Amino acid sequence: MGKVQRRNSHLTDAQLKQLEDLLLAQKEDILNKISDQTQYALDPNEQKEQVDAANNNREKEQEARLLSRQGFLVKKITKTLQDVTNGEYGLCKECDAEIPFERLMARPVADMCITCKEDSEMNEKSKLYKKVSKSLGKTAQEYGRI
Repeated sequence: MGKVQRRNSHLTDAQLKQLEDLLLAQKEDILNKISDQTQYALDPNEQKEQVDAANNNREKEQEARLLSRQGFLVKKITKTLQDVTNGEYGLCKECDAEIPFERLMARPVADMCITCKEDSEMNEKSKLYKKVSKSLGKTAQEYGRI
């Protein structure tokens, strides 16, 4: 962690250390899982039937999606660790409010307070709700999906 000018004074040194250790452990765990997943291509000789091939393809696609999400999480953890170092960890990126220790323990990569996160999610849903389908030319509401 080192000596930094701390803006996140609501967190004690012990709390920061606990959260930093948690982030580092999560990052190491994810990286280990990613390195264990080395085989993505299917061997056609292993496929005895088309149904088996389709099932295996679906499983490999799911694994690839999961690995992509895990890669994104590693990037977020790395950014969060930088925030710990520069003294900005535990502060909402929208309103600069202090994010409670309990929330950070539950979601160490949280970068918004509950209020700002809820507002952000509502805006996302609103955009999705108003999004026009490229193929149908209608919003989800007009199409009757939402």
